[in-house]
Amino acid sequence: MREFALAGLLLVGVAYFAYGDLHDADTQARPWMSTIILPNEVAALDWVVKNTQERTVFATDIFGGEMMMGHALREGTVGGDWAIIPNVVQRMNDVQYKIYGASDSAQAHEYAKKYGAKYVWVPKRMIFAGYEWKLPAAVFDDASLFKRVFDNGGVSVYEVL
Repeated sequence: MREFALAGLLLVGVAYFAYGDLHDADTQARPWMSTIILPNEVAALDWVVKNTQERTVFATDIFGGEMMMGHALREGTVGGDWAIIPNVVQRMNDVQYKIYGASDSAQAHEYAKKYGAKYVWVPKRMIFAGYEWKLPAAVFDDASLFKRVFDNGGVSVYEVL
């Protein structure tokens, strides 16, 4: 009887940890399995095409940059052929943590300028610039550094002043 109780306890422990692993795996996979680019982002490309020159640089996450390059002929700070640019690891880190994860507006502005971004693409979704899925920091409303030039409820575009 004692062996059955021990086996049952062991089975419960294994099930508990297996469930935890399944939950962690689901949490990590969900952003990759869900729709990444939202319909309002695609709709915003019309504004981009009508209001910016080809090859204008936008601070973007990887997926926003790839969409913008593929459909609007604009450049992103990461995305598309970003893997062949010099210092790509530093660039991904800076875009992830110094622009979208900035501690304040001045830091986001400094790094947007560093990479020649004329605009910052701020979607209403989690972004991925090379390291982790995160919501963009709320640092783009400083009117002395950024000017909101577009917002359709799914994405805001800020001009880097």
